[in-house]
Amino acid sequence: MKKRFYIYCCQYKKTPVFAFFVLFLLLLKIYLTAEEQGEEKYTLKSVIEYALKNNPGIISAKKEVEIEYFNLKSSRAERLFKLDFNGGYTKFRYFTPVTPFVPGVSGDLPDVDTKIYDAGITFRLPLFKGGQLSGNVYITEMKKSIAEDNFTMTRQELIYNLKSVYYKISQFKKLLEANEASVKQLEEHKKNVELSVKTGSAAQVDFLRTEVELSKTRENRLVIKNSVESLYEFLKALMGMDNMDRKILIVYEIPEDEEYPPFEAGLNKAFFQRPDYNSVLKKKTICDERVKIARGRRYPDILIAGEYGDKSGDNLKFRENWNIGLRLSMPLFDWGIIKSDINKETGEWEKAKEEERLLRLNIIREVKNAYRNIETAGERIEVTLKMVESAKETLRIERLKYETGGGINTDVLDAQSALLSAETSYYQALYDKQIAIAYLWKVIGEE
Repeated sequence: MKKRFYIYCCQYKKTPVFAFFVLFLLLLKIYLTAEEQGEEKYTLKSVIEYALKNNPGIISAKKEVEIEYFNLKSSRAERLFKLDFNGGYTKFRYFTPVTPFVPGVSGDLPDVDTKIYDAGITFRLPLFKGGQLSGNVYITEMKKSIAEDNFTMTRQELIYNLKSVYYKISQFKKLLEANEASVKQLEEHKKNVELSVKTGSAAQVDFLRTEVELSKTRENRLVIKNSVESLYEFLKALMGMDNMDRKILIVYEIPEDEEYPPFEAGLNKAFFQRPDYNSVLKKKTICDERVKIARGRRYPDILIAGEYGDKSGDNLKFRENWNIGLRLSMPLFDWGIIKSDINKETGEWEKAKEEERLLRLNIIREVKNAYRNIETAGERIEVTLKMVESAKETLRIERLKYETGGGINTDVLDAQSALLSAETSYYQALYDKQIAIAYLWKVIGEE
């Protein structure tokens, strides 16, 4: 079998079919290798899409909206009529009338028995409750709207956290690249120093200093690697991955500048569309409605009530009966309970009013900080980019001077350290600006 397969391959190895077959095997090998590694690549967009489907906080907030929807249906049904079926069996000690007196039926006296069977339907329709019914419906509508605001706020908070972690991983990846480049440069410089020590043009202490600097850079590289792993764990938790052993890899690029509105427009957007601010306004409206409901308890409750049923004794000769009436109930004296409830709800309204004022001040502060952070990061990018360019040139000169015998080892090490520090500051500022822009979208109520 193997021999025939070998002959077949030799016979057709120059045909397009054979080329396609080899390509298929190659792609299959790549796919299986990727499966073995279990590494999944995610862009920022795919990270957000995955999280919005699997994050427990998002799912919980969505369920809260559903719960409030059913509460709204229940409160609306309170304004409608109700029908109840009633039935039972009662044993009395003495003879009890089965039905009321009905002239011309079974004589002048009603049927009596000690065992009564009854079955019937009751009817209730509320007509007026001092505004409590419509008020409760309005409150549940506001609660459902607040649940929707909370869902939006949870979504925006999650997207901001995902962006922050994503950009932080991107930053540390760049720092890792910079440290790896620094390690290679120091390893190359170490060889030059070692050669200089052997030829007697450099002291042994230069070699030791180079080794120390190389060890520090390697240690820093290890710290960054561990930080990246921790950030990946945090990202997977935010994404809602149940299997934390899954290996994921983000696709990162140097971010481009995003356009964002000026300060005044951003502040106006925040007051108009921030879900937490809208929730506080709705909470204040709910408190105002509860004050009205508490005051409405002083008014009478008016309802229509009716009943239709049959009763019988042991002879099982059921007799029907029905009634319908208009009922009124009005509080006369309750030891100040209603007044206390009115004062309590009024206090809740005043508290909600102050919460709204406090949040308004916080929004102004947060929006200002967001714009300030963007501006500061932009200035840092310009400064640190020049520092990187200058540090690269300084390192090139110092290495050239050392290799030609005109420089000292300490200057090379200092220049190498300065370059790594400048690159670290540059990538920090670069991704800080992206995080600051993401924070701006969050504080003005956008994603």
